[in-house]
Amino acid sequence: MTDTDPIKSKYDIHPYDPNDKTNTQTPDLGNTDSPELKVWDSRPSFNTDPQDIKEGDPGDPGAGTTQIDVDDILVTPEAMAAQVENMLTTSRELVQSYEDLRKKVLGGMDTVFGQQAMDTAFQDSPGTTYLAPGTYNPAPNEGERSPSDWQGPAKQFAASMNPVQEKNLQNIGDALEVLGEYIALVNHSGQVYAHTDKQSKFPPPPSWSVYGSNMSHK
Repeated sequence: MTDTDPIKSKYDIHPYDPNDKTNTQTPDLGNTDSPELKVWDSRPSFNTDPQDIKEGDPGDPGAGTTQIDVDDILVTPEAMAAQVENMLTTSRELVQSYEDLRKKVLGGMDTVFGQQAMDTAFQDSPGTTYLAPGTYNPAPNEGERSPSDWQGPAKQFAASMNPVQEKNLQNIGDALEVLGEYIALVNHSGQVYAHTDKQSKFPPPPSWSVYGSNMSHK
């Protein structure tokens, strides 16, 4: 192997070949739009009456299910609220990291692979005198700039890589959206429980009274 031979990588089975002209088309990955995500600034209180969830929605956990007998359910609003707050804190960190990555990727897609690389030609100043090594030599003047030979391969590589990057961003955003929907459903469950609890009342006392062993009706 000489110094000019390419190094084979076990991670890249099909390395990019700038001389290969057979694969120049952009891959069709469908919609690659990445969502812009936001997280609640504060959790909606359980004291707020719950809003109806659209029935029949594929994401509705109650759609298409039948009612079954269940054991008694114990709900602790304080514990539920604390868990929702913990999930929101983690979500804010994840969404911030995602938004930072999204801006960086989308903002540098036209340049990150060297698509705009330029070569600069330098020329000596008129009357330049070359001195002995180790002494001062005036810097050459910057000449004309021209497109680099790397622009062609870089644009070809970007045409195949940019859609993949966009699709990966979309997948990350979709996963975070599902997490947000889950948190919203948990919080909605807390609102439903609190609303039900506030509406719960003891039945009125019976219309009759008992005195000793005799029963009298009012």
